[in-house]
Amino acid sequence: MSFRERWSEFKIGMGPRIAEWQFMMRRFRKNYLAVTGLAIILFFVVVAFMAPVLAPPSGSNPFLIPQDINLATLASTIPTPPTSKHIWGTISEQYDLYYACIWGTITAFRIGVLVVAVSLVVGLLVGVVAAYYGGVADEVLMRFTDIIMAFPGLILAMALYDALSSFSLNISLVVLAISVAFIFALLAFKPDRRLLTAGMLVLIFSMLSTLYFPLSFGGTLDGLTRVMISIAIVGWPAYARIIRGEVLRVKNEDYVEASKASGSSDFRVITKHILPNSIYPVLIVATLDIGSVVLTAAALSFIGLGAPISYADWGQVISRARDWLTNANYVVRFDYTYLIPGMFISFFVVGWNLLGDGLRDILDPMLRRR
Repeated sequence: MSFRERWSEFKIGMGPRIAEWQFMMRRFRKNYLAVTGLAIILFFVVVAFMAPVLAPPSGSNPFLIPQDINLATLASTIPTPPTSKHIWGTISEQYDLYYACIWGTITAFRIGVLVVAVSLVVGLLVGVVAAYYGGVADEVLMRFTDIIMAFPGLILAMALYDALSSFSLNISLVVLAISVAFIFALLAFKPDRRLLTAGMLVLIFSMLSTLYFPLSFGGTLDGLTRVMISIAIVGWPAYARIIRGEVLRVKNEDYVEASKASGSSDFRVITKHILPNSIYPVLIVATLDIGSVVLTAAALSFIGLGAPISYADWGQVISRARDWLTNANYVVRFDYTYLIPGMFISFFVVGWNLLGDGLRDILDPMLRRR
């Protein structure tokens, strides 16, 4: 078969999919709020990529906000109004506000996208396994999910932040726990003699290692990393619940049963048929949650949990302005210390919310054809 014939067959096979993508793009272009949200997000993306040009770093760590070295102003905690040197002024301790807001954009993307990505992956794994296999796996995983969801999110994140101040991980115990869970999973789902033998060998090895050659490592985590881990731990159960409901709806469809009858493995059935037809609601919620995660991180930074004082983080910058928010003599005089970073947070969150609403109109099969 010639290349031209293969290319013609490929276009014929991809025709319905290309037409569907074209329909989705037309729907997106007609949704002006979604286009506005995308434009806002692209603006912040440009700011993040151009940060070294817009606000050139002066030290080895670009996320440390430069401080005015003039001793006359450094000795004062009163912010400085905008000048030619500091175009947006300075916050207390004479940290440059413009630099903090520009580089804080990278911090916002790092927190929002990374935390949501980790939460999404964990939630997908738990929800898909629980819904597809059901039975004992569903009960155990969902009851554990319910335990996490029973705690108020912000309170649990604060507790986890404090618990992660220093950590020590015993690798041998982790391997032991994983091997025990692996053996129970095999016994519950599809017992296989070779896999059970391998699991038993790993179990014996990990038990001996725990008793005689314990392997562990530990250390301390910086405040921002602890905040991200805490929010990710709190956030994944919501995704697990959503994807579980969608998989329960899809797994009994005729095309899934036909794939099983043809001899497809569970992995192929899940990745080729179930996930593509059930993941869209989760992706929509994830897009909306990026802004919420940034707000949560900013709230934790405002109360002193998160980035250090000199770190480029919007929540931490607003936290430095709390003294002027409660003082009637300064609340208007130094309004730029909290209004400018507050506007960055607000537009960042609004952009993701508008984009998420637009994706819902495009991807939700109950709405897209209206």
